[in-house]
Amino acid sequence: GFYNDNHPHVFEQTEDNVLEREGLKEELKRLQKLYIICTIDKASNNFAFICKKFYVITLLKELGFDTDTLECTGNKTYSPLPNDPDFYVEQITTTLRDKYSITIDDQNMCLPRLFWNPKLHKNPYKARFIAGARSCATKQLNILVNCSLKLLREYFKKYCQTIYNNSGVNVFWSIDS
Repeated sequence: GFYNDNHPHVFEQTEDNVLEREGLKEELKRLQKLYIICTIDKASNNFAFICKKFYVITLLKELGFDTDTLECTGNKTYSPLPNDPDFYVEQITTTLRDKYSITIDDQNMCLPRLFWNPKLHKNPYKARFIAGARSCATKQLNILVNCSLKLLREYFKKYCQTIYNNSGVNVFWSIDS
């Protein structure tokens, strides 16, 4: 194919570790300069290569930016805020500490970022926007909420099992995620 003809060094098998093949790391860096490489919604073991300009324009539109002037006017979901991110991180950490006794580590003193993954199962294709980060001010709260929801899900599953045992009707339609 095209790639094998133009970049044969990528396919040479000289090492057991794929990432140690000569030229592969450089080729990945070259691709990362051109594209956003991300997982596909509903198919997380597959990857999409998205043009960086298209990716950024899609984010700007979602956030309510005029893509011609780059003026941020906002929309029903997002609105411009007057302060810098540190102000909001301080508000979040103070509220979590004072109301819920949740302390935030220094490494988590930042806001989550917005990104998106393509929804290729939709016609036309759409974007799934996700606000999150490995480290952010809401991380501890997110963990607690997730644990609470898992606990509620288990109780609801047992309740639905009782309904099923009595009626033969399965009303539990949840999946693990």
